Amino acid sequence: MTTRIPYIRWPGVVRYGASLQSSSSKNAGRLVVGQSRVLTPSISVAATEPLHFQHDVQQRRFFASPVSNNYTRILFEDSAIRSFSTTAEDAATSKGDDTNQQIITHAESGDITAAQDVLTQMHADAISQNDSDQFADIDSYTAVMNGLIDQQKQLISSIGEELNEIQSDLNSTMPNRLSSESNERGAAKVMTLAEMANELLIQMEDVSGVSDRYSSMRGNVAYKLRNANLQPTSHHYDLTITAFVNAATVARDTNYSSPATNNAPYVAQRWLQRMETLAFDPYSGVSPSVDSYYHVMEAYASLGNGAVAMPANKNRAPILAQAVFDKLKDSTNLIPTVREHRLLIRAWSNSTCKEAAYKAMGLWMNMLRLFRAGDEEMEPRLEDGKMVLEAWSRAINKHSARRAQTVLNAMEKLVTHKKTDVRPDLDCYKYVLIAMSRSKVPDVGANVIDLFNTMEEDRIFPDTACFDAAIETFKNCSRRAKLEEAETYANAAEMMLKRMEREHDRSSVSAVLPSSTTYTNVIQALAVRKTEKAAITADGLLKSMEKKYAEGNESMKPTRDSYVGVIHAYGNSGAESSYIHANEVFQRMITQHSNGNEGVKPDVSAYHALIRACSRASMNTSSPEQQRQALVLAIATIQEMKKSDLNRPNSKTYLLLLQCCIQLLPPGAERAKALRSIFRSCCKDGLVDQQVLNEFQSVVSTDVYHNEVVHSAHDYNGAKALPESWTRNLGYRVRTQTEDGVSKRNPIISVTGEVIASSAYNDHRMRRRWSKVNQKLLQGGRM
Repeated sequence: MTTRIPYIRWPGVVRYGASLQSSSSKNAGRLVVGQSRVLTPSISVAATEPLHFQHDVQQRRFFASPVSNNYTRILFEDSAIRSFSTTAEDAATSKGDDTNQQIITHAESGDITAAQDVLTQMHADAISQNDSDQFADIDSYTAVMNGLIDQQKQLISSIGEELNEIQSDLNSTMPNRLSSESNERGAAKVMTLAEMANELLIQMEDVSGVSDRYSSMRGNVAYKLRNANLQPTSHHYDLTITAFVNAATVARDTNYSSPATNNAPYVAQRWLQRMETLAFDPYSGVSPSVDSYYHVMEAYASLGNGAVAMPANKNRAPILAQAVFDKLKDSTNLIPTVREHRLLIRAWSNSTCKEAAYKAMGLWMNMLRLFRAGDEEMEPRLEDGKMVLEAWSRAINKHSARRAQTVLNAMEKLVTHKKTDVRPDLDCYKYVLIAMSRSKVPDVGANVIDLFNTMEEDRIFPDTACFDAAIETFKNCSRRAKLEEAETYANAAEMMLKRMEREHDRSSVSAVLPSSTTYTNVIQALAVRKTEKAAITADGLLKSMEKKYAEGNESMKPTRDSYVGVIHAYGNSGAESSYIHANEVFQRMITQHSNGNEGVKPDVSAYHALIRACSRASMNTSSPEQQRQALVLAIATIQEMKKSDLNRPNSKTYLLLLQCCIQLLPPGAERAKALRSIFRSCCKDGLVDQQVLNEFQSVVSTDVYHNEVVHSAHDYNGAKALPESWTRNLGYRVRTQTEDGVSKRNPIISVTGEVIASSAYNDHRMRRRWSKVNQKLLQGGRM
C-alpha cells in the first residue's frame, strides 16, 4: 500500500508544428502528426509503508518494556496511517470524477480548448506522480474527440457558405481574395483539429498498453502507469480517420495545399491498417467497418480533385482508392455498398490514366449485375452512367466509341424493361457522340443517325456540341472509309449542317449555333467527294464564313484549315481550271491574313495543297497549255516559299514538284531536263531523302541517274553513298562511330535509296527497343 503525498504540477507542454517527427529516438517508427507531447522528468515521489508491519510489531512486543502503552501507541499509529491512506484515496477518486465530468461538460458545450487543457493537465499529473488513476477516463477522451469533429464540421459548413458566395460573386461579405485567404486559414484550422485528434488517440494507445504488443507502435509511457481502461475502441479510430478525411476534403475544396494536408490521406490509411492489425486480436474489440474503408477511399479520392490537383495525384488517387476498395471486397465479413462503388467510379472518371474508363465501366457494370440479381440498393443512377460515359469521351482508345455505346444501350434497356425510371438525358448522348468523333474506326459513324432519331423519339433536343461531334465523326469517317462509303459520309456531314441551320433558324434564342469549326469540318468532308459540285459547295461555305466574320460574327472567323480544305476540294474535283480556283482561294487566304486574321497565316501545308492542286490538273480535260500553266504556277509557288523566312521548302515540297512535273509534262527531253533541274535544286538545298531519290530514279533513264547521282557518290563501308551535303537539311542526324567515339552526322543514304546505318546507330535503336514495355525479348535481336 502506498501513501499519497502532495504532488507537484509540471506545466511543461511542448507543442510541435505540423510536421512528421517524434519526440525521442524511441518513437522513430511511430505515427506522429503535429503532436502535443507532455514532457515530464523521470521522478518517483511515492512513500511506502513498512513491508512487514506485523512482524515488526511482534519484535517490538518481544523487546519492549512491560508497559502496554508502547504497543497501544504502535497500533494507534498503524490505524492512523491506514485511515489517512483510505481518506486520501477516496478524495483523489472523487476529485478525478469531478475533473472528468468537467472535461465532458466543456467538450459538450463546445469549449474544446478548455476541455483539452484539463485533459492535458491530468495526463501530466498522472505521469509526474506515477499514478495511473490520475489519467482521464475513456469517456473524457471520447467527449473531446467528438468535440473536435463537431468543430471541424462547423468550420467546413462556414467554408462551404463562403465558397458558394465566391462562386456566385453575389452578396459576398468580403472581396474574393480575402474570402479565399479566410478559407485557407479555415482549412489549416481543420487540419490542426485533425492533428489534435491524432495526438489523443496516440495517448490512449500509450497509456492503455495497446502499443506494447507491436514494436512499431510502442510509446513512451512507463509500463507501471498502464491503464487498460483507456484502450481505444473502433469508434476512436473511426473518429481520427474522419478527422483526417475532413482535412483532406476541405483542402481540396479551398485549393489549399500544405505538407500536412497532402499527407492526411496516408495518415488515415495508416490508422485503418492499425485497425486491421488489432482486429486479429479477439480481445482488442477493434475492427474496421465499411465506413472506415469508405472514409479512407474518400480521402484518397480528394487527391485527384480540385483546381490545384497535380497530374500525378490525378493518376495516383484512383489507384490508391481502388486498393482500399479491393481490401474491403476481400474482407470475410464486410461487403461493399453502392456508396463505395459510386465514389470509386467518380475517382476513376476524374483520372487521366489510360485504364480509367475501363475501371469506371467495370464498377458500373458490377452495380448493374447486382441490381439485376435483385439488390435494389445497387440501382445505377443517371449520374453514375454519365460519369462513365464522360470517361469514355476523354479516353484515347480505339474502342472508346463502342464501349460508350454499350453503356448507353444498357441504360436504355433498363428503361425499356421497366427496371428503372431513369432515362438517358442530353449529356449521355453528347458524351457518346464526342467519343465517336474521337474514334479512328472507319465505320463508327454508322450509328450517328440512329442516335439522333432516338433523341428525337425521347423529345431530347440536340445542342451545338452534339451537332459538332456528329459532323466531325462524319468528316473522320469520310477520310478513312472506302470511296463509296466516303461519299456517303461526306453527304451526311452536309445534311447534318443543313439540319443544324434549320434548328438554329427555328428560334431566336437557340441552343444550336454553327461556328467556324462546324463549317470547316464540313468543308474537309466535302473535299473527299472529288466532284466539282462538292468543291463549289465548300467554297460557298468559306465565302459565307468570310461574310459573317466581316459583319462582326467572331464565331465564324475562318481558320487556316478552312482555306486549305477548299484548296484540297478544288484539287480533288477534277474540274477544268481547278488549279486557278485553288490559287484564287490561296490569294484570298493571304488577303485575309493581311487584314489582321492571324489564324489564317499560310504555312507549308497550304503551299503543298496548292502544288498538289496544280499536279492534278492532268486529271481533267485541261489542254496542254493549261497543264503547262499549272506547272509554272507550282514552280512559282516554290519560289515564293524560298523567299519566306518561315515556310521554307522541305523534302516533301520537292517530291510534290517532281510528281507535278511527271504528270503535267509528256515524256521526252523537256520533261527529263525539268526533272534534272528540280533534282539539282533539291541537292543544292540539302533536302534529298529516300522518297525524292526513289521518285527521281523511277522516271529518268539509267544514264541520267548514273550521271546525276552515282557519279557524285562516294564509298562508305563498302557501299555507294550520297554526298553528305545533299542530306544536310533533312532535320535529323544519326549516330555514327568515329575515332573520337560516338557522334552524330547527317543521314547516310545509298544510291539505291537505302539508309546505311552504322553500328552505333543500330545499337542505339536496339537500346531504345529494350527500354520499351513488352519489348525485352525481340526476335532476331541481341540480348
